[in-house]
Amino acid sequence: MGKLEKLQPASVCNILEKMSEIPRGSGNETGVQNMFKAWADERGLAWKEDAVGNLLVSIPGTKGLEKAAPVLVQGHVDMVCEKNAATKHDFEKDPLKLKVAGDWVSAEGTTLGADNGIGVAMGLALADDKSVAHGPVEVLLTVDEERGLTGAAGVQKGFFSARKMINLDSEQDDAIFIGCAGGRDTQFTLKNKTARSPKDSAGRKVTIFGLKGGHSGLDIHKHRGNAIKILTRALQAAAAEMDVRVVEINGGSMRNAIPREAEAKVVIDRKLGRKFKQTVDACLKRVLAEELAETDAGFAWKVAAVQAPRCFSLTSSKATLGLLSSIPNGVTGMSMDIEGLVESSTNLGVVKTAGSRVNIVCCSRSSVMSVLEELVVQHRTIGELAGAEVVQPEGYPGWQPNLKSAILAVTRAKYKLAFGNVAELLAIHAGLECGLLTEKYPDLDIVSFGPNIKGAHSPDERVQISSVAKIWKLFGGTMKELARG
Repeated sequence: MGKLEKLQPASVCNILEKMSEIPRGSGNETGVQNMFKAWADERGLAWKEDAVGNLLVSIPGTKGLEKAAPVLVQGHVDMVCEKNAATKHDFEKDPLKLKVAGDWVSAEGTTLGADNGIGVAMGLALADDKSVAHGPVEVLLTVDEERGLTGAAGVQKGFFSARKMINLDSEQDDAIFIGCAGGRDTQFTLKNKTARSPKDSAGRKVTIFGLKGGHSGLDIHKHRGNAIKILTRALQAAAAEMDVRVVEINGGSMRNAIPREAEAKVVIDRKLGRKFKQTVDACLKRVLAEELAETDAGFAWKVAAVQAPRCFSLTSSKATLGLLSSIPNGVTGMSMDIEGLVESSTNLGVVKTAGSRVNIVCCSRSSVMSVLEELVVQHRTIGELAGAEVVQPEGYPGWQPNLKSAILAVTRAKYKLAFGNVAELLAIHAGLECGLLTEKYPDLDIVSFGPNIKGAHSPDERVQISSVAKIWKLFGGTMKELARG
């Protein structure tokens, strides 16, 4: 018996559970897309695949609504692959271990992939749940959303025919989303000089762990600790009192996830081992007490002795720590139009050492494109001043709200009819694929909604069962009304 077998809506939960059995990290979606091709074939549904791996499954309208205008339902099949340090899980081959606790579904020690597996499941479930009336449906299953929305960017004109679209990649069931931020990444590479560790030196490893992490857009305003930035602060505190030579520094795993863990190996004077630990401890105790006591009560660290026969030069070490210190992180501006909405932010998401090279990836977002451009220039300037190679791939556009949207009017009316209150209209400080799709299809009319998901992009990710049922009701009612014209 599956973990979700007794949950409702059964058609949705069944597909979500099947997805959990197949690895589907960004760039590794072939298996799950093949599963959906076979799933469509079993039901006699037409499907087609584009050059980048996006899949379009066509579901005919229910009886009497076969000739209605088609509606595009869209979600992405890939997921963020994050796990706790103590969890043994290979995201390339292991199925997720689902668990149900009260009203919530999560995975054991890993991300759940409800972002956006639940949206994919809802779209496809229209084919199995005969109680939901709808016109023709085109279900667009995109790939590689979490690494930069490249799947949506690869959708070509003419791939689908619908001109009304429901995106199911939102995570708050009392709101309808009508806009999102644009984004751009910055990749830094520092080439460091290395040498044998000085005579009478000692190696130390500093490990940061226990932080909550989260989604770099949806959770950035919650002031959660960034493990890379905190680790850098501790090393800089020590470097102010002694020579600290970097051996390697690593932290984070995804550009769009707030790093929960980080570690560095360094070389110091053997006689200063105790002072090094005292300085690091003092710095981190203060960070916990003054900054993270409310947001990251589980924050912890460890300082241990390690072997370190080689290290970066002192100049290269200072450049590495200086760059990591200087890169902005967190909220950089609030919206002037929507109260409480983050306008702009940046997340120092990943640092990895490969030999003598240190690679750093940051994710910047803004709903104001001129502000995003300024953040991009700021990152490039900081990197160049530190002597790093800087690469800034093409980003993705924001999705501008349209309060006169016809599909928005229908969705708002169905929400009030179903639940007795008015849904909040929101823009989201995260990347949705809506902006990229409207670039290719300017007349595409879009809304976005979804069930309550907490802790996205972290092992704390969970989706609320009752909320899935609520959104399924809204989704079904909206699809029926759209089919009636």
